[in-house]
Amino acid sequence: MNTPLANRKAMVVDCDQETLSLTAEALHSFAPGFDVATANDPAQAIAWLDTFHPDVLLVSETIAAADEGALAARVRDDERTRHCKIIVVSEAILDGKGTDRRPAGADATLVKPLKLPLLLQTVRGILDH
Repeated sequence: MNTPLANRKAMVVDCDQETLSLTAEALHSFAPGFDVATANDPAQAIAWLDTFHPDVLLVSETIAAADEGALAARVRDDERTRHCKIIVVSEAILDGKGTDRRPAGADATLVKPLKLPLLLQTVRGILDH
């Protein structure tokens, strides 16, 4: 099943301005009507969540670790955003033993540098489930 992306919302949270801009631009061009908000830090993202209720949240692992899961908890605890899927964007998702170290609460992970086809495939796939 391919979920229509019009009227869907995404939030991108990353302290790296280049990654933030490129990811937001890719998602904006993904489908007509796909709405994207950006934030540079967890506090800004949490403030956005009062009025912007994303279907998917892409958050850098650095930010997810720095706020000790507060952003993910806020998303999961609010009935308006509970449906939101969380994608953690990491420098690497493997630990020293080669095993996946997906952060708790993440529905998917992506590795920087982001490959746009994989980003868009992951967003579509996660919204289809």
